Amino acid sequence: MKLSDEQKEIINAPLGPIAVTACAGSGKTATAIRRLIAVRQKMENSRGRVVLLSFSNVAVNTFNKGYAQLASNLPDDANRKRVEVDTLDGFFTQHVLRPHAHRTMSSDQAAYLLSGTEPFLASFRYWPEEGRPTPIKDVKVGLEHGSFYFFTGTHDDLVKLDTVIASDTIKRLGRIGAYTHELGRYWVYRTLVGQPAVLRALAARYPQILVDESQDLGTLHQAILELLIKAGVHVSLIGDVNQGIYGFAGADGSFLSNYYNRAGVKDFKLTRNYRSLPPIINIANLLCGREDEADREPENGGAYFVGYKDSELPKLFESFKAQIDDLGVRHEDAVILSRGADRAAVLSGKAAPPGQGTVALFTEAALIRDQQGRYQECFKLVCRAVVGLMDKPPLGLSTHLQGAPQDAWMLGLRRLLWSFIRDAESGLPSSTLLAKTEWHPKLVTNLKKLLSTTEGQFGLGAADRLGNKLAKTGLLDLPLTGAVDEKDREPGIRVETIHQVKGESIGAVLYVAKKPNIDALLAGTLTEEGRIGYVAVTRARNLFWLAVPLTCLKALRPNLIAAGFEEVPSH
Repeated sequence: MKLSDEQKEIINAPLGPIAVTACAGSGKTATAIRRLIAVRQKMENSRGRVVLLSFSNVAVNTFNKGYAQLASNLPDDANRKRVEVDTLDGFFTQHVLRPHAHRTMSSDQAAYLLSGTEPFLASFRYWPEEGRPTPIKDVKVGLEHGSFYFFTGTHDDLVKLDTVIASDTIKRLGRIGAYTHELGRYWVYRTLVGQPAVLRALAARYPQILVDESQDLGTLHQAILELLIKAGVHVSLIGDVNQGIYGFAGADGSFLSNYYNRAGVKDFKLTRNYRSLPPIINIANLLCGREDEADREPENGGAYFVGYKDSELPKLFESFKAQIDDLGVRHEDAVILSRGADRAAVLSGKAAPPGQGTVALFTEAALIRDQQGRYQECFKLVCRAVVGLMDKPPLGLSTHLQGAPQDAWMLGLRRLLWSFIRDAESGLPSSTLLAKTEWHPKLVTNLKKLLSTTEGQFGLGAADRLGNKLAKTGLLDLPLTGAVDEKDREPGIRVETIHQVKGESIGAVLYVAKKPNIDALLAGTLTEEGRIGYVAVTRARNLFWLAVPLTCLKALRPNLIAAGFEEVPSH
């Protein structure tokens, strides 16, 4: 690709920390990869490594593919191997949590991640002095003025917890080596503070760190990076404050927006949008108050709004598909967006798996095995379900079985469970059977045999009241596949939340919004709800449709037109 002058300045900047503010579609990925290579080359014969960190596995895969293509032209020497790409949590798990955190946790075993569904977690709930207990998987951690605070919920539903009680619960869990996804960063920070030698070794091994999507850094990630900066690491930040949509985690974008004010940090900008058509960029500029430039010439497509009724969603989807067909956009390169997961489930026509409790885990496992061939996901569900049926299983058994167990007995149990999901006759029954009268009786029979085998081989028998846990409540006298047949209801285009597509470039986007979503979008990017709308708009390359409820279309029409949207002609 041909690099702009702005990109070249960033790539060729001297060694040292930099702050890059990049607009949507600015070629940030290509710039970051080339900067990664340039930094390693400028380090010459140093044994130190350079790492590029991002938030999602999708982003990491994109960076790795881009690096592999460019690195193929580089000398195959040790320096080429001293470049890494990882997620933030993956990086700190590999270098801090697993090898070192157990000492800080006062545990006699290596730290391990929980799924949050383990039965033994009932003993590790947060119990307030008054009120109902909170599952430990729902407890989150922030850092403010050097002190930890604990909370649950998000946004307006955020509830702060008693620091002493929450901290005591987390420490008790730590003593068995366990942590939830939310608590992992807490233990990383405490380990680096409590074991200075680990911090020094990490800083020496990785003297240069680049962080992508840095507007999404929460308070604990910020604090961890601050420790590394004080230890001598050059940390460079790349991101867009207008795409900061994780405020509930303390990610308000200020770490990025203020970073260039630090001594020794150089400030750079990427202001040319290579992704979207000019009408889409014009709206984005109006929302965020910038003057980013469009690289593409005008062509068919643009940004539109259209009215809809919830009762006529299929009609809306068909109109959208007809429009993208006219533009030559493949359905695989289009998406329908919603603000939240519950709304996305409605738009996609998805139904919950039949059954309740443990039985619902087995029905979901059978469906994803038979309909999608996702055996790994099936195995995880069966692990959770079977362990939940055992009498006093070892702590963390389900998590260990889903990972890479070392104990011979655990490997044997893992093989037994894999055999169970692969054999529809003597294991997890086929989802083509009638759920209530064929599938369920066969499941119960096969599970009893399985638990009899686990008791004989591993001393892990069935818990009391097995029949209650395997009740057929919620099952119909239809095949499982028929009970959740979605083919007649799904829109034929993938449906995602806005958070799920962050970082993507998509040919055509339909955002099915509610009035508060549209009001926030039009108000600009000063609020998180406004930034979520901005992210939705800036995913689109060729076409963006904003679906507006008919009940408020008349009131919103003038503001939408003023913002640069055109109305889809009615047929």
